[in-house]
Amino acid sequence: MRMPLFAAFALAVAIPSFAVAAPPPAPLAITPAAPASLAPLVDQLSPAVVSIAVKQKLSMDDAQVPAWVRPFMDHMQMPETEGQGSGFLISADGYLLTNNHVVEHADTVDVVLGNERHFTARVVGTDSRTDVALLKIDAPSPLPFAELGDSSGVRVGDWSLAIGNPFGLDHSVTLGIVSAKGRAIGAGPYDDFLQTQAAINPGNSGGPLFDMQGRVIGINTAIVGQGIGFAIPIDQVKPLVEELKTKGSVSRGWLGVQLAEVDEATATQMGGKGGGVAVAEVTNGTPAQKSGLKAGDLVVALDGAPVKRGDDIVRAVGALKPGKQVKLDVIRDGKPQTLTATLGERPTEDALARGEYGTAPAVKSPSARPVVELDGTTVKAVDPESRYDKRLAPGDKLLKVDEKPVKDGASVQSMLAAPGGHRVLVQRGGRELFVIVPAQ
Repeated sequence: MRMPLFAAFALAVAIPSFAVAAPPPAPLAITPAAPASLAPLVDQLSPAVVSIAVKQKLSMDDAQVPAWVRPFMDHMQMPETEGQGSGFLISADGYLLTNNHVVEHADTVDVVLGNERHFTARVVGTDSRTDVALLKIDAPSPLPFAELGDSSGVRVGDWSLAIGNPFGLDHSVTLGIVSAKGRAIGAGPYDDFLQTQAAINPGNSGGPLFDMQGRVIGINTAIVGQGIGFAIPIDQVKPLVEELKTKGSVSRGWLGVQLAEVDEATATQMGGKGGGVAVAEVTNGTPAQKSGLKAGDLVVALDGAPVKRGDDIVRAVGALKPGKQVKLDVIRDGKPQTLTATLGERPTEDALARGEYGTAPAVKSPSARPVVELDGTTVKAVDPESRYDKRLAPGDKLLKVDEKPVKDGASVQSMLAAPGGHRVLVQRGGRELFVIVPAQ
């Protein structure tokens, strides 16, 4: 029997309706990084966190006091200042960590545990460069303490938990993510902070920053603006604890060299294919000078590890002890060399302030055409509007420009007037100094 045409057409158009449509894609499964409640974790961690109250008697310099008052000063009751901070126990026998700035200059340090027990603490050791202090309290029985974690494994976006004493409100808890790593905020030569959104306020200083496993990943230290807090990575602190306990201070390796940041183009011009850091000055009698390092060298690696910034060298050397030998891969006049330096001990910050040996400011880009007045190859004056201002100074004797020895004033003017950045080796006050001048 012949099928009617309209029926066959209906059957033909109906066939596609039997096809099964693909289901819409499912949303990505996200596993929560934090539990529904942090209360069990907080209950576990809080006993190891302490509040710290410090007192300091005000003193007056004799020069500030009239002569007729001085005989009576021994009998005067001087006023006291008070301060607050936080800390955390790291051993059952009463050792605890806090910030150096919490206890610095304190005459008395009172530590209060979560159960309101008070102890007078003694400052065992301090390190102002990392802002860390180790304290000790003596208790009749073992104390709860926190486990030190591994800050190198912390990732941006991980949860972080702060417990401390903000505004005197002991054992306050705040939560936030780690929002950045490796932050430098101008606090010292070894800046390498964790940035966190967990609220940090005055009084939180010295308190612990925990991960979600209850391990300390940092020591809360600084606040910049609202909602931005900084913590010292615990990996920077752990190697210091034993030395603070036995010596009361921390000794660090030191080269005695001033460094200058260079951009990639300048490093390439100097022969460094993968970047590097320029040596601006080598101080006489220092480990750097004894190793043969010279102003104008480009340091490209330290102990085989590439260096991109001056901070890479400062931190790597500071993590080593005096007497340790390090290998420096440098480019000098376009040719690679390897030097060996035996590190000295880093001087105090007061000593360094009298002759700055840290990293020089990064070279910024461009300013105007150089205007330098010369007497032969010696600088007489520098135009304050030129790019050579604050780099060259009257009395500087020019030795090399862009690795080319200087012969006379005319050739120097030609070299300095050439476009692009320049690398100038000068003799200043009996020492050689390497100056990097940005491009026009």
